[in-house]
Amino acid sequence: MTLAVDLLDRGVLPLVAGATAVLCWILLGLGLASWFDRRRARADVMARRLFLPKTPPLWVYGAPAAALGSFGLLALAGLWIPGLFIAVIAWIFMEGLPRRAQKKRGRRFDLQFVDALMGLSNGLKAGMSLPQALEQVSRDVPAPVSEEFADILREYGLGKTIDQAFEDAAERIDSRNYDLVTLAFRVGKERGGNLSEVFEKIAASIREIWRLEENIRTVSTEGRSSARFMTAMPPLFLLLLWFMDAKSMMLLFTDPVGIGILTVVVLLNVLGQLWIRKILDVDV
Repeated sequence: MTLAVDLLDRGVLPLVAGATAVLCWILLGLGLASWFDRRRARADVMARRLFLPKTPPLWVYGAPAAALGSFGLLALAGLWIPGLFIAVIAWIFMEGLPRRAQKKRGRRFDLQFVDALMGLSNGLKAGMSLPQALEQVSRDVPAPVSEEFADILREYGLGKTIDQAFEDAAERIDSRNYDLVTLAFRVGKERGGNLSEVFEKIAASIREIWRLEENIRTVSTEGRSSARFMTAMPPLFLLLLWFMDAKSMMLLFTDPVGIGILTVVVLLNVLGQLWIRKILDVDV
């Protein structure tokens, strides 16, 4: 005690405390900087796969900012546990932005892919080589098919075989229809055959698959609407009870029994939603 007072009188203790605080701040800053660098690297890879001119900042900073902001606002209001739930939901939603962008681009690719296959088939029938047909189609169809075909031609120009360039693009495109084409293309190159007819038959098969999927989607529309309604009912009912009797509703977030009940409700709601989606998810 006497030593601490002596150090305090000499100004050494405040200096040590300040240096320790600065060191902790620097270490925390370095850790956060490294973490954000890793997030930025993953986002840059996804942006290049989607042919974006630059990486959206939301992909890097959106999830931490949304989670921290929502938790901070609700924590200031004294709602710690609801703030934690909202923060987790905000994090999951913002982290899913790149995947949703990739899925949306994949749907656009599939919608254009049949016309691209027919263009390749017609080009081969006209006497063009496959790279020439690819170049012709990449000029005629819009993105994202034109972007992917142009990238295949670029890799082909850098020395890859056209077969390898096609297969490497499958990892980036992530399309079941494109995987079918690469498989048929590989088999056709190994065993021989008319490649234009192969592309034409695959295009017809994809059209038939689309027709079946559209029929299934139409039949299951009522079930999907019911699933969304059932998922939305518990939080809406909770919000209604909050406005009616906020004091009693706080027991769900502060009392251990209430927290247990709320946890069971959330788990049952999530399991019910996953179960309904599994039932309605028919693979064609």
